[in-house]
Amino acid sequence: MRARYALRIPPLALVVCLLAAAFASGQTPGAAPPPPSVKTGDTAPDFTANYLTAADANGRRDRKSVKLSEFRGQKNVVLAFFPAAFSPGCTSEMAKYQENTGEFNSNNTVILGMSVDSVWANVAFAEKLGVQFHILSDAKRDISRSYGVFDDQSAIARRTTFVIDRQGVVQKVFMAQEALDPAHALATCALLKEVK
Repeated sequence: MRARYALRIPPLALVVCLLAAAFASGQTPGAAPPPPSVKTGDTAPDFTANYLTAADANGRRDRKSVKLSEFRGQKNVVLAFFPAAFSPGCTSEMAKYQENTGEFNSNNTVILGMSVDSVWANVAFAEKLGVQFHILSDAKRDISRSYGVFDDQSAIARRTTFVIDRQGVVQKVFMAQEALDPAHALATCALLKEVK
């Protein structure tokens, strides 16, 4: 008859081990994520990101790109990083942006959603929501890293919205764990509309 051994760790020892692991990783349990490296008043790092067009009659899609600097001197940009297509919080957030698209447009503002998902995941997500703005792919994680919002442990972009004026300067930064309400970004864009 073979003996069975069970590893029993006292509850306090388990808590100590978990806390030690969390501190070793550089994050304290329950702590807020670090702020992005791009802050209010900084020039927004330029980028080029891809998206897929709607399918044509033959089901074919084209890969297109958006370059942030194309909007310079013309439009304000709301750059909304979100963690994952189809997740409940991101679905809610992007749906609210869609509901307010007209108001953003009337405030001379372009909305750009951005996640590290593939162009295929993002086009499916955009079509599910019926969004009329681009949801861009940062599959290489270069853009989210340049803005300081990439979470290496989770391999996602942290939920962060940058409001960028026509000169390419970041005017506001909003971060949250849960879905962000676009009303704050919209209020900032309404003020920017008045600035010539």
